[in-house]
Amino acid sequence: MDIISNRKISKNILQWYPMDKNSNVLQIGYIEAEIIEELCNKTKNVTIIVETEEQKQKIIENIKNNNIKIKVVTEIEKYSDNQYDYVTLIGTIKTYENKVEKKAYRRLEKFLKISNNLCKDSGKIILVLDNKYGMKSWTTLKADKNIICNQTYALSKKLIDKLLEMQGFKKYKYYYVLPDYNVPNAIFTDDYLPNLESINRNFLYGAEEFENFNQTEAYTEILKENPQSFKFFANSFFIEIGKSELEDNGIEFVSYTNIRKSKYQIQTTIYEDRVEKTYANNEAREHIKTISKNIDIMNQKRIKTLDRYENDKIISKYVKNHQSYDRILIELLENKKENEFFDTIFKYQNNLQEKLEEINYEQIKDNNVFIKYGVNIEETILKKLHFVKYGLWDLIFHNSFYIDGEIYFYDQEWFDYNIPIEFIIYRAIAYFPVAHSYISGKELYERLKLIEFLKVFEELDSKLQDEIRDDEIWQLHQRTRTGQTLLDLYQNLKDEFNQYKKIYNLTTMEKATNTLKENEKLKEENERLKQQIDEIHESTSWRVTKPVRWLGKNLKRG
Repeated sequence: MDIISNRKISKNILQWYPMDKNSNVLQIGYIEAEIIEELCNKTKNVTIIVETEEQKQKIIENIKNNNIKIKVVTEIEKYSDNQYDYVTLIGTIKTYENKVEKKAYRRLEKFLKISNNLCKDSGKIILVLDNKYGMKSWTTLKADKNIICNQTYALSKKLIDKLLEMQGFKKYKYYYVLPDYNVPNAIFTDDYLPNLESINRNFLYGAEEFENFNQTEAYTEILKENPQSFKFFANSFFIEIGKSELEDNGIEFVSYTNIRKSKYQIQTTIYEDRVEKTYANNEAREHIKTISKNIDIMNQKRIKTLDRYENDKIISKYVKNHQSYDRILIELLENKKENEFFDTIFKYQNNLQEKLEEINYEQIKDNNVFIKYGVNIEETILKKLHFVKYGLWDLIFHNSFYIDGEIYFYDQEWFDYNIPIEFIIYRAIAYFPVAHSYISGKELYERLKLIEFLKVFEELDSKLQDEIRDDEIWQLHQRTRTGQTLLDLYQNLKDEFNQYKKIYNLTTMEKATNTLKENEKLKEENERLKQQIDEIHESTSWRVTKPVRWLGKNLKRG
């Protein structure tokens, strides 16, 4: 399946962006139905300019909103209409490739002029396009998409800045989109660039099945050198342009959980002073309510949280000046304080065990998380575990901050009754990869007394992920193979072939050797028989019986 055909993701490019509900919008160029529908839901009136009647009919078939006009315009330069509050150029530079100007920068120059004329003085222009030097243009194996040939539809940030200045635009804000604007999963800003941790969490699925090298790994290396370099290599740009003024919306970062099933998908928006989570689709509205119930449980059990529920949103305090709890644990390892590291985790475990209400196994032996998810486990092992009634199984180090001597949790989306506290600690370690670079996983689990439960915990965690994960998106995420992988595959096949040749040649040589040995044996036998015959010929009895043999032979002839 082509990743671009996954329409349920494409609307993310606009879903997060706040628009005036009473505004009039013009989109230049055909775009996906889901994006058009999002425009219709956000604003009062939407006009879409397309090139053909076929495109117009396709939109009519897919869009049922009443606040939309579709106009077929063959000469876009001559189009004039009432001025709009928003003029959107979402994918327009790509849509009009080889139709309006040959070079992308000439095309953008023309569309900026057109948009300037059609936009109100108080309005905004939204420009969405690919970056000429985006990482995907370096990793691609397709000649028409690399940094040499993509100049017909992609532009560098430096050239875009120049064109905006030439058109007199002075107020604009960049948003950096990953993986790209066709399948947005994370949107960064100058105030919130990715770090070594977030780049791995928010970069999902590859648009191509094969790449020269892994994009996430490449971004990781770049971020180690200079986080600002990310802006040069971001795959796509979303640019908010104020025709005269541009009021800052305060948004620093946006992410989606596209890898999940629809009913669990949420949108996270980080502002300067808060973090907001809301449902990414109507089906996920219930999941937000589930999170609100988890917040109630934490409050009831005296577990401190940064989260609160309000108007279909989970709102959290945005913590900037305090350390995450995993960072505190890492510092202990960096300072070679291993014993303190493990002691701290045991205290963490005991604290949660008490607050989540420990329950006797005999009370829940027929009703626990292993039975619910069909994980087979021996009763002897079950009896060694310490079950808690309120199983907030994502109370991991990564989801907590250490503030004024207290641990504050956030992002507690998941809950099951009757879970072992040891499983929560197992997940806290399993999803703490940095710790594994200091101490081996085996030693971590052994010293935390988890090693004998490891197999069933891994199976349980896998079952939980299967419940949450969208298989189609997961397969897309997993499918990409890098050039190095292909080279390894080629080398492996070559090695196997050479090994086969050796075996084949050895077999052939063995057969030849055996034949030679058999020939030698036959030759020796022949020599032995010949010698025996010669000995007979030389014997006295052979000479004495010679006349008899002659007579017998001649009598037969007669």
